[in-house]
Amino acid sequence: GYTEPDPRDDLNGMDVARKAVILGRLAGLEGVELSKMNIESLVPESLRDCPVDEFLSKLSDFDDEMAERVAKVEANGGVLHYAAKVDVKHKKVEVGLQACEAKHPFNNAGTDNMVAISTNFYTNPLVVQGAGAGGDVTATGVLSDILQCSYQ
Repeated sequence: GYTEPDPRDDLNGMDVARKAVILGRLAGLEGVELSKMNIESLVPESLRDCPVDEFLSKLSDFDDEMAERVAKVEANGGVLHYAAKVDVKHKKVEVGLQACEAKHPFNNAGTDNMVAISTNFYTNPLVVQGAGAGGDVTATGVLSDILQCSYQ
């Protein structure tokens, strides 16, 4: 997929967490705040404050640890994804690596953003999927914001 010039800006989970806050609030959860959420950063502690070049050169030192996590999930027939989970029933929002069963829609998302909604009525998740990065998407968002401001 696409990342920011400093990949840590994506790998720290804050972008996903901000989106999860929005989804949680839209779902009716109260008190959803970044400061109250469990956000798993994929950036190793020792690489959080170093220059980008150093981060990129040393990140592979942590490949074995991540490969073990992936292998454990795959051994049970799942696929590991970095995602947010908004659990309305348990009033919980979390961000991090999630083990998804092989048939989960996330496995076909590619570089798109995806929301999979599971309810009592949708035994298979209702999926909303679309581009989450790139010039066209950003330009459309900016234009939408400008138009919204002009109506106020």
